[in-house]
Amino acid sequence: MNRDQKRRYFQKFKSLSADEFWRQMNVLHTRAYAAAQRHYGEAMDIVLQPKQKAAVIAKANEIRELWDGMRAITTDETEREFFKDEEGEGQ
Repeated sequence: MNRDQKRRYFQKFKSLSADEFWRQMNVLHTRAYAAAQRHYGEAMDIVLQPKQKAAVIAKANEIRELWDGMRAITTDETEREFFKDEEGEGQ
């Protein structure tokens, strides 16, 4: 992302209401969490047997959903909606 893009995103975030800001923070945090899942999944592919990997993933999902109350969501639509440019297309 270049400097102009960063500035535009910053300006867009500054113009949000409190509810819109927190909705976008949820989107960004969800994307970061998904990247972490991809990283540990790739690491498990290297050192664990498929059955062990499946058990770890199941336990991680249980901890996320039941212990922490964080259900899985998708962000594609929310992201497209928020990051529209002037022509109405996603960036």
